[in-house]
Amino acid sequence: MQADNGLITLFELASNLPTPFSPRTWATRLLLNYKQLPYKTIPVHFPDIRTVLPAAGAPPTSTNPLKYTVPAIIDGDKVISDSRLIAEYLESTYTQRPIPLLGAAEQEAMQAVVTPLRPLVIPSIVNILDERDTVYFVETRRAMFGGKELHEIAPPSQRPEMMQALETALTKLSDFVGTPNQSGWVFGSNGPAYEDFELIGWFMWLKVAGPSEVWERVFTLNDGRWGALMVAAEPYMRVE
Repeated sequence: MQADNGLITLFELASNLPTPFSPRTWATRLLLNYKQLPYKTIPVHFPDIRTVLPAAGAPPTSTNPLKYTVPAIIDGDKVISDSRLIAEYLESTYTQRPIPLLGAAEQEAMQAVVTPLRPLVIPSIVNILDERDTVYFVETRRAMFGGKELHEIAPPSQRPEMMQALETALTKLSDFVGTPNQSGWVFGSNGPAYEDFELIGWFMWLKVAGPSEVWERVFTLNDGRWGALMVAAEPYMRVE
């Protein structure tokens, strides 16, 4: 499959909302917008990923049963899957407005936030899906979480402890990255690093699909630095 009229094609998750929610696709979108690259978005429903992406020529991103994931992009005769590989491709191919991709230590620090965040958000995602997507999502997440139903992933009795784990992880991340630059970017020194876009993607996932009270708490946590990061990214949040 070739790109359409010179546009990069970005495959995204479909939902009932106008604002996308896929965290890793947000990272790719932010990079495309930051580099001012023209693109179009194709929303794909959860059950259709396994047919739409291979038909487009996208390589699998995993050996588990859910082999294909978004984001994937088509750029001319190139088809790339995996948000990190996409970022590396875009950085090497389009050198305008370069941003750094940092290393394993930054990835580990961010993953330490994602781990307690995931169970707080996943049960709410069905609220923005259509019926067919909901059936697929419930079945696949049941398998991921050892047979648990969605309401068992973050039961009310455990939510205060889970929230505390998330706040602790964010505080550790704040300590790890140190003082943000004056523009609000967390990982980058003179501008954004790709890890800023990745973290914003997870925050957008929470903001769009997760419990509002969790997002409101995160926005103001650590002297408001996460909210400031989101404000810094606003010029690059356009959805094509």
